[in-house]
Amino acid sequence: MKDYENTFSRIEKHVRFTKHVTNLELFEGVYNQLLTSYRNEYIYKNVLINKKLIQKYSLENTIVLDEFKIGNSIADFVLLNGNARVFEIKTELDSLNKLEKQINDYYSFATEVYIVTSSKHIQKIVEAYKDSTIGIIELTKRNSLKEIKSAQNYSKELDYSVIFKSLRKNEYINVLKDNFIKIPSVPNTLFFKECYRLSRKIDIIDFQRSAIKVLKERNIKCPELLKEKKVPAFLKHICYSLNFSKLEYEELNSFLNKTSVKCISRI
Repeated sequence: MKDYENTFSRIEKHVRFTKHVTNLELFEGVYNQLLTSYRNEYIYKNVLINKKLIQKYSLENTIVLDEFKIGNSIADFVLLNGNARVFEIKTELDSLNKLEKQINDYYSFATEVYIVTSSKHIQKIVEAYKDSTIGIIELTKRNSLKEIKSAQNYSKELDYSVIFKSLRKNEYINVLKDNFIKIPSVPNTLFFKECYRLSRKIDIIDFQRSAIKVLKERNIKCPELLKEKKVPAFLKHICYSLNFSKLEYEELNSFLNKTSVKCISRI
């Protein structure tokens, strides 16, 4: 938040400046240009934050994990409430080469998997997964989310090892406690291995449910501030993923209301 000059200089490489405006207008203009001509992964994530997390679900009982490691893949957007839903983003800038491998990894952790994509890939993806449990969502040209196919609950590929390794030490300890399993008294070098062995005594559905419960405790500091209108919709994902404090929201609001020395026109 404190070093803006580098940001302004990077923006200047891609847009033409003509007059004075507020920083809010400046960055909103840049975002609108991205919506029009360069819908990258941030655009998709930001739409998902606004349309799925903030509008559809409650910030009090739902969290999103960004760039979350599942097996050998990194999930773009994982939404946790009572269930675990993975949203794999394939923008118009992406290829589909790794998609099948990614989906296989995700089903080892989650029971619902969605592919979020553009019109460029939609026909190919629908044809490939029409008879599967996978959900398909299109980010339309109007930047709304159109659900082409709903995800079906599928739990047959849930994997103890993948779920366990997604947890931090305090989290897998709490999973064991949640299932009335005594925490082992063993040397530190054996603790991880012994806790994993004990976790396999839990039914896999119950184990995954407990894992979701503890992961949801990674909640954000100020959910009520994220929902406020003074936080622009185009910055919601940044604020959420960086887990802004109250002070940081105040600094952001102050920065956005300042007059920029420069202004963008259309690219």
